[in-house]
Amino acid sequence: MQIASAARCARALALLATAACLHAPQAFADYSSDTFAPLVLVATGNDDVQPKVAAAPSDGHYVSLLTGPGYDVAVLRLDKDGKAAWASPTLVNDRALSSTVDYGFASDGVNAYVAYATTAGAIQCSAVSPSGAVLWSTVTSAGAGNVPAQVTVASDGFVWVAAIEGSGTRVQRLNPTTGAAQFATPVQLAETGASQFIADIKPSENGAVIVSCVRYATFTGPKILRAHRVEASGSRPWAANGVSVFTTGSLQFGNFPPFISDGAGGAYFAWYTTGPLQCWVQRVNASGAILYGTNGVAVTSGTAGANRTDPSMLLGADGKLYVSFTQNTPNTSIYGIFAQCFAKGVRQWGDNAATVEPLGGTYSRGWGRVLRNGDGVAVSYNDAPSAVQDNLKCVQLTAAGAVANRFDIALNPGSKYRYVAAPAVDGGAVLVWQGVVGTGASDVWASRINNDGTIGPPPAGVFGDLNGDGVVSAPDLTVLLSQWGGPGSGDLVPNGVVDAQDIAALLSAWTQ
Repeated sequence: MQIASAARCARALALLATAACLHAPQAFADYSSDTFAPLVLVATGNDDVQPKVAAAPSDGHYVSLLTGPGYDVAVLRLDKDGKAAWASPTLVNDRALSSTVDYGFASDGVNAYVAYATTAGAIQCSAVSPSGAVLWSTVTSAGAGNVPAQVTVASDGFVWVAAIEGSGTRVQRLNPTTGAAQFATPVQLAETGASQFIADIKPSENGAVIVSCVRYATFTGPKILRAHRVEASGSRPWAANGVSVFTTGSLQFGNFPPFISDGAGGAYFAWYTTGPLQCWVQRVNASGAILYGTNGVAVTSGTAGANRTDPSMLLGADGKLYVSFTQNTPNTSIYGIFAQCFAKGVRQWGDNAATVEPLGGTYSRGWGRVLRNGDGVAVSYNDAPSAVQDNLKCVQLTAAGAVANRFDIALNPGSKYRYVAAPAVDGGAVLVWQGVVGTGASDVWASRINNDGTIGPPPAGVFGDLNGDGVVSAPDLTVLLSQWGGPGSGDLVPNGVVDAQDIAALLSAWTQ
């Protein structure tokens, strides 16, 4: 009894310490322009891990993370300059877990939605308002255990949650206002004699979603991707067991690659296979047809003599698909960062891709992320001279794949990893990561990358002035409409697509 009491006391003290950290006033600093002092978002005495980022109102961003002794779920909000919009992060769910798994985070530009496993092993989704209030929390799957979950917002505003349950994936649709489940029984994505585990979920058209699953028959057997479309009614118009994104080769064990919407109701997929380690892309249209052949298209024409892993994707303002990846010479410490551009499944930057960071001897290079950069693209990546030092860098690329500019993002001491990115107002991007200085606990950091090759708050200017003439008027509306349905500088409410929210924002800023 004394031991149990001591354990309870220790747990209580730890929770009080976490609560004190979460409710301590945040620094009201902007995104930093100092590469040696990036913006610290959360730094408690515990490990602060697995950050994710999504659009928030007024051109800001929500950031979620796991924190505290039980990996509690928390959300914070930043304005467009990086200032904390709330006095402290919102503690969404107080957990008592000893390990972490992946969780889901999304927004509709107004509220944030986070899907996660609770201490009791249920999968739960919570909505967080722009003021930091938890609006509702709904259990979407009971008794699933500490398993990964994903969340997205469909084109009709409804919230979808997918999570592993048993050997399959359960999918539920939620009312965004009340959190009420729309299906009496969650939609089950399962296959006799095989497992299908959630990798990602993204919106399609007409309120539907696309769900990707890692599929395998045996634990040591090949692992491929299957894609499913689920309508707002719960029906599934594609193949019963899902569409095979590829059929030859296998994902690496434990790899659950994300995908992106193609802007036309379908999706782009990027992944890497083992034997050889090579990156591939595939497109599946809204009808479930694969467009880039049975196994997709490789980022390079050859597969021998190099390991290519960790692809990152972005749909450009020009409608082309951009993919970055890490390349390593097998059994060496020679690493480089490369990028490829695809137009209708055809490589545009040569058989060997464009060089972002040339192959060279170093401790490690990786975590390449393709970023929106004005109406073009940039690639951020980690350049590690040692096991305890990571330098975060960025390269802007021309339309032809040449290096236009290089600059540093974060050179402060310590390791940096788990990078996530989101588009930001005025053609910039926000990058959030987890880092450790020395042997201390991990913290969460952020930086903003501007399209002029600087870091820090967005340059001063007229909001909504898309053509650079100093006023918001008809020419700016023309620019916005020319980018409708895709990414671009007209994405004034940064959610990755130019839509009705952006027209409303532009009209509110109209000057003549």
